[in-house]
Amino acid sequence: MFYLSEPVYCSKPWGGDIFRDIYPKANASDIGEVWLLSGVAGKETSVFSIDGREYLPSKMIKKITGHDFPRFPFLIKTLSATQWLSVQVHPDNSYAKKNEKGEPWGKNEMWYVLDADDDAQIVNGINNIASKKDMLDAIENGTIEKQLNYTRIKKDDLIYLQAGKVHALGPGSLILEIQQTSNITYRLFDWGRDREIHAKKGSEVINYRYPQADIKENFSEFRNDYFYTCKKQFNGEYAQGFCVLITLEDIQIDEFECRKYFPVIIPQDSKVQVTGSCIVIQPGRWWERHGCN
Repeated sequence: MFYLSEPVYCSKPWGGDIFRDIYPKANASDIGEVWLLSGVAGKETSVFSIDGREYLPSKMIKKITGHDFPRFPFLIKTLSATQWLSVQVHPDNSYAKKNEKGEPWGKNEMWYVLDADDDAQIVNGINNIASKKDMLDAIENGTIEKQLNYTRIKKDDLIYLQAGKVHALGPGSLILEIQQTSNITYRLFDWGRDREIHAKKGSEVINYRYPQADIKENFSEFRNDYFYTCKKQFNGEYAQGFCVLITLEDIQIDEFECRKYFPVIIPQDSKVQVTGSCIVIQPGRWWERHGCN
């Protein structure tokens, strides 16, 4: 048994038309995010069984994952930008539960670079800002842009953006984003766009001691407390649930064809036969210890 998801297409100030060539229903010219799998209220993706029955991830948590999570654990998107995204940071579990009403955890996330131009960059941390006061001063004085640390990225890089890491995606890349399901983002700088800046909360959650994210080149496997992720070429082997597969090409699941860059959800106690290249996503150890109700 497996489920397929119907993506949600999100227009953004920095969006473009690249997704028209990837997703048949991505009709707008300013799409910046495609929410492939989401249990977030208002942007929840429907999932479908092979017999056409429709469900919501938020109503299927235990059936799919085998655990009593307060919300579906993963939020998975594809991102692409024609302009810089805002410079931002996410809170850790403790801060989110204490300061954001109804939040069961914070947001740790990772980016896998599906494709990138030769000059593609991200903001990866900050320079010469060592405290909350320094950050508040830099935001107030308009000097934060001078303290941003830029890093080149390329296809097959994996960037682990632990909560507290300042980051921003630049133009010229296609990203697979895998997160704890949370929509909490604290914006620190927005390149002159007139949107809210979350100076107080953002400055409180930054990891000033270790400001830069880890980048793993030529990614094949990554494991930590939140995620186990690998890139795998299946040749008729079985994938065992609970896991999510992100297709890297048109693939075959049992006797069914699945398109490139779509999610396939395999519930616990199920397995499917796979032929083709995929990203495999499974929960790390943290979820069983701390993520359940």
